[in-house]
Amino acid sequence: MILALETASAACSVAVGDPDGRLLAEITAPRGPAHTQRLLPDVHHALTIAGVDVAEVHTVVVGIGPGTFTGLRIGVATARALAQALGARLGGVPTIAALALALADGDAVTRAAWLVPLIDGKRGEVFAACYSRTVDFGVCESAAGGIASCLEVVRDVAAVPAAQLQEFLSAWPAAIVGGDGAYLYAHALPTSAHFARGVEHATAAMLLRAWSRGVPGTVEDADAVLPIYGRAPDAARWLEKTVAAREAGA
Repeated sequence: MILALETASAACSVAVGDPDGRLLAEITAPRGPAHTQRLLPDVHHALTIAGVDVAEVHTVVVGIGPGTFTGLRIGVATARALAQALGARLGGVPTIAALALALADGDAVTRAAWLVPLIDGKRGEVFAACYSRTVDFGVCESAAGGIASCLEVVRDVAAVPAAQLQEFLSAWPAAIVGGDGAYLYAHALPTSAHFARGVEHATAAMLLRAWSRGVPGTVEDADAVLPIYGRAPDAARWLEKTVAAREAGA
């Protein structure tokens, strides 16, 4: 069985899937309490709902971002600890790629070529990337089976100020956009963009599907399952400014 954890945003989500990636149970809390309070109790609850004993879990998959620093650290550390304790396979999926797949799967209005997930990056920024569907989108299957991914990366993750979203999206006219960043800054999106109203926070069910489909950026093992922060931590930025100020005053 597969256990998926998604903690990159304010939402905290846990899902249980069968070996083929079919969803058996999911618990998602859009807002609080903190991930540290919810995550392990929700794991227990989701396993109970699915009728799965923890010893049956052979794979633990975690969303690796980008997203909030604290949320990502909690999710990755918990996934590592669970995988080690259970002797399970450990996998990581970029949260932004899982969102892109959800945008593609949920597209009922248009078959637009471009998929642009937007994740709230705080400080007036979003984490953005652009993907396109591959030719074999309708038949792609588990990465474990060696099948090609459903998505291709057109533009890797970038931290984009909300005020520059129209400029950023101008490179991909009529793109499908979604994610909590799209909801937060809907007023800043160009009118040409197709707003996906069914796709807000990334969820563990999205993660489970993305793992089964082998989206770009999927990794495995503890050395590779690391958070994608999208920009330098605040502490590093503050240190850089402090050093620069001292050097300027020298």
